[in-house]
Amino acid sequence: MILFLVILFLGNIPSFVFSASQPKINCLIINLDYVNCTWSEHEQNYSFNSRFLHDQIQQCPTYLRIKGVNVGCIFPYKKPQRFNTLNTWLYSDNGTLVIEQNHEMKALVKLNPPFSLSVVEKKDAELWLYWNITTDRSCTESQIRHRTDNNDWKITTPGHRTSFSLPFPSKKRYEFQVRARIGNPCGESMFWSDWSEPVYWGFLKANNNTESVINMSVMSMVPYIVGATVVLIILSCLLVYSERLRIILIPVVPNAGRNVSNYLAALFDNYDGNVEKWLSMPKDLENGFKPNFTERACPVREYSIVSQSSTDSESILSNPTDLSSDYQCMHSYSSSSTIPGSAETLQTQDLSQVDIPV
Repeated sequence: MILFLVILFLGNIPSFVFSASQPKINCLIINLDYVNCTWSEHEQNYSFNSRFLHDQIQQCPTYLRIKGVNVGCIFPYKKPQRFNTLNTWLYSDNGTLVIEQNHEMKALVKLNPPFSLSVVEKKDAELWLYWNITTDRSCTESQIRHRTDNNDWKITTPGHRTSFSLPFPSKKRYEFQVRARIGNPCGESMFWSDWSEPVYWGFLKANNNTESVINMSVMSMVPYIVGATVVLIILSCLLVYSERLRIILIPVVPNAGRNVSNYLAALFDNYDGNVEKWLSMPKDLENGFKPNFTERACPVREYSIVSQSSTDSESILSNPTDLSSDYQCMHSYSSSSTIPGSAETLQTQDLSQVDIPV
């Protein structure tokens, strides 16, 4: 009888209870704007339905997908709804109910990170940090973390204020970040927002780790410097003691004065000053400099005319044979002769003032 009752009870249990891969649904209200529900099993496309208490059941308007498989759902949220219970249902492809869950959403709220962080140094030697949040300030509490020069973080909770002061800052670099959540007056949330973008003040001072890295880099350069010095010394020794290498790297400049002296000594010692033999000129070129014609010698006489009586002058003028013959010879072989003819000269010039040029 007892065995029969056990079998009958097991037969009335839904089949999804025995599923080893039964998914679990997790829901979270994001920044009081929408609800994000996800499930852990991604082997098949599930369909999702939900409703807040006293509301109508609604199908998922927007699915979250990974590689074409539904992994979550996003649907709108109205502010008072987080104090009501959220009912969720997950169905398989064939419409079979896989799991049904209820969620108390009051503490399941995650805000967006604070934004517009700024740091101001006041005249009374204080640093003031300011930031903005996306929800009602009276319902939100903030948390700050700050550090100097990449040291450990220090966390401070200023409550509902959106400002923070740090007295007497040192000459270091400060880094600040802020996060927020729904506070106790409005139903405290379990989830803090993500940390905001960091904001900085001051200058970064190298810590011990940075100094050790710098020292290690300097020490690693020492072997390279020593090796380069040794190579330069070896090359210098080769340059000094190796004649062949020295000639290649530093060619010898020829001594022009010594070469000219050798040439002149060879000219006067071996060739007796004969430039033609010293130059070893070809026979044809040497014969080209010798004259190949002869000139006829022309006698030149000096004539002088002296004033005499008319009888003497007549006798002189009557016998010009020698002068004319000599003049013809000179005229035929010298184009630059300036001796005039005897008859014309004696008739036109004054016989007492004419000198015949040689």
